[in-house]
Amino acid sequence: MGIVKAQAYKNTAVSYIGMVIAYINTVLLFPFFVNTGEYGFYNLIISISVLYSLIASMGVPSILAKYFPFYRTDDKKHNGFIHWSAGLALGGFIAATLIYISFKHEILAAYSQKSPLFAHYYYYLVPLSFFVLSFNYLEMTGRIVYQTIYSNFLQNILLRLLTTALLLMIAAKWINFEDFIVLYIGSNGVISLLLLISIVVSGKFSYRLTDYRFKAIKKREVINFGFFTLVSSAIYVLLQKVDTLMLSSMVGDAVQGVYSWYFNIALVISVPAQALSRTTYAIVADSWKSNNRENIIEVYYKTSIIQMVVGCLLFIGIIVNRENLYAIARNKEFTDPKYFSLFIVIGLGFLVDITGGLNTYIISTSHKYRLITAFVIAASIFCIGLNYVLIPKYQGMGAAISYLLTITGLNFATWLYIKYRFKMQPFTYKHLLVIGVTLVSWLAGQYLWRMPVFLDIVVRSGVTAFIYALLSYYFKISADINDKVDATLKKALRFIK
Repeated sequence: MGIVKAQAYKNTAVSYIGMVIAYINTVLLFPFFVNTGEYGFYNLIISISVLYSLIASMGVPSILAKYFPFYRTDDKKHNGFIHWSAGLALGGFIAATLIYISFKHEILAAYSQKSPLFAHYYYYLVPLSFFVLSFNYLEMTGRIVYQTIYSNFLQNILLRLLTTALLLMIAAKWINFEDFIVLYIGSNGVISLLLLISIVVSGKFSYRLTDYRFKAIKKREVINFGFFTLVSSAIYVLLQKVDTLMLSSMVGDAVQGVYSWYFNIALVISVPAQALSRTTYAIVADSWKSNNRENIIEVYYKTSIIQMVVGCLLFIGIIVNRENLYAIARNKEFTDPKYFSLFIVIGLGFLVDITGGLNTYIISTSHKYRLITAFVIAASIFCIGLNYVLIPKYQGMGAAISYLLTITGLNFATWLYIKYRFKMQPFTYKHLLVIGVTLVSWLAGQYLWRMPVFLDIVVRSGVTAFIYALLSYYFKISADINDKVDATLKKALRFIK
């Protein structure tokens, strides 16, 4: 866990700074400068571009994660594996774009009535998806050599700061919403270019080729793996985005905008998992190569408990500050109290997912990687069917319930398989302790007297976090967290002395 610790702490710090910026954008800026329909459309094009780029990628990010350890060489040429995989991704993007253009009429038919903006911006999705694909490819190229922090900074801090700047430009009436969309697409291009420059100057890869036929690469085996992981990854992402796609199509961008606002607030719960996954995916792949199951079991448990501890604190932190959230946002289109249950249900879905830890990673990097495809196909069929039943009746809440039930079912199925096939499972009595600590801390923060908004945020959050941290430390829920706290206290005491 040495590499995981070193980079995870830094990635977590970057992710939390990015989270603060995202919250400023989501809570303070978007509700003031765009309406629910425009905010819903903004989230719609992000969802489509993520799915578009993933399908176009031909599974290359997963291919890099699994097979790079087998093709790594000391001369930095790595048997041309980086060049070959880049060509595969580019070919996939060209094919996906031809399909996207060819089926324009059919795609627009699903959104013409409920999302009229989509037709106007249809072709804007092509460059946006290309930039997303490029960034994902370059990010994984960095991950496989444990170079993860800069890409995290670009995605979670710089891109969000650029979005902040664009929203302030709307406020100053320097640009309109269409300009915002164009400049947002350009911002994605900027972070991709900066990441490319970083990879080039890192010295980890040689860009000279001696074998243009890439004879050392087992192309059939690799492409076969890429196909299965592409299907499973695309469907897994679809599970994350299908609510946005179906809400816009079935009930309109305005309803989807409200849902997405709460979904984006709940996203904070997944921050610890995002930070850890940047390193743990490569750790698991390397461990399977060397058949080091003990290392996988250790990483599996530690990531599950750490992610649950941090995720639960963030979950109750938002709940106890509900009134403060509404007081700051002050836009009734978003902040009607009846909508807060959306956050509760979506947040529980995120908690289930991050507590599952490395479920999908362990299967997708093992020799049983094909099985994950079956899991996610079954989950997607269940989710889409449930959405068709629940969205017309319950709108956003219907999508939230579908998400929670689907994520719970998928995590249970993958956990059960790993437990009986690989004899691994991450859960101990300490996971139950986390639930107890969460309930006690929530009660402490929920029933404090109310104060002026910003003072209330500081005091209420501080009391909740202090009790949560104290109990978590006392019960030694996570040895890694306790070790980090002890080391920090020792440094602080030495500084004082």
